[in-house]
Amino acid sequence: MFEEDQYALIDFGGGEKLERFGARTVRRETPSVDVGAADKDRWLGDAAFERDYRSNGGQWKSDSPPKDNWSIEHAGKRFLLKQAPSGQVGVFPEQAINWHWIERQREGLVGLNAINLFAYTGGTTMSLAKCGVSVTHVDAAKPAVAWARENAVASGMGDAPVRWIVDDALSFMKREVKRGRRYQIIVADPPSFGRGPGKDVWKIQRDMATLMELAGQLAGDQLKMLVISCHTPGIDADDLREYARRGPKVRNGSGEALELILQSQSGALLHSGDCFRWSDL
Repeated sequence: MFEEDQYALIDFGGGEKLERFGARTVRRETPSVDVGAADKDRWLGDAAFERDYRSNGGQWKSDSPPKDNWSIEHAGKRFLLKQAPSGQVGVFPEQAINWHWIERQREGLVGLNAINLFAYTGGTTMSLAKCGVSVTHVDAAKPAVAWARENAVASGMGDAPVRWIVDDALSFMKREVKRGRRYQIIVADPPSFGRGPGKDVWKIQRDMATLMELAGQLAGDQLKMLVISCHTPGIDADDLREYARRGPKVRNGSGEALELILQSQSGALLHSGDCFRWSDL
């Protein structure tokens, strides 16, 4: 996990969480938590994101907004952070457990090809690139892809073999299938809902099966690693395992269905998503 001076979950409850990213403390929503926090009335943060459910947006409020973007580091990766309009800051710390898992298999990864879908700001892309993998990084949001490239440069990976693609995941995968491309590593962290750069709309309940079918076609019989995760109520780690079995037809090697967990400073555990990962290395 992150070193405590880089990231800490201070407390959570009542639909919110208080986190520290480097020297900056941030208060944000976490709808999966509806229990109260004993110290919530005394929470102090440098910034708070307030969601406006009528507009499906929100705004940051702060007495001391950062004059410049700030950053944190983790295992040779630097994440440039900012208060994004979505309420995000540029990193999902709960994914660190998957980055460690990938990097522990470094010897078997050198020279393989990976596709990272819904790749956001590139934490997994950088972990794969560190291991000698050629990565195709795909996200429908142009600002997110630019942000990921900036993180790679800041981490000393500006020359890593990464293709940076702004596109709808399913549309891009279909074109790659037609091109006859093959990937030995498939990674995806889809949102519940999203819009592509054109008129494409992603709905996880509707489209997840198609994504995994396409993943199976892109991997063929060459699949060596699969990591799929999500943060959608109603889809748990065992559901992701079943999607994987119907798509890339995971049979051999080891497979693990797990919750993505963050531990607060008090020791309380915050469920932060679900994951299925598999390796035949």
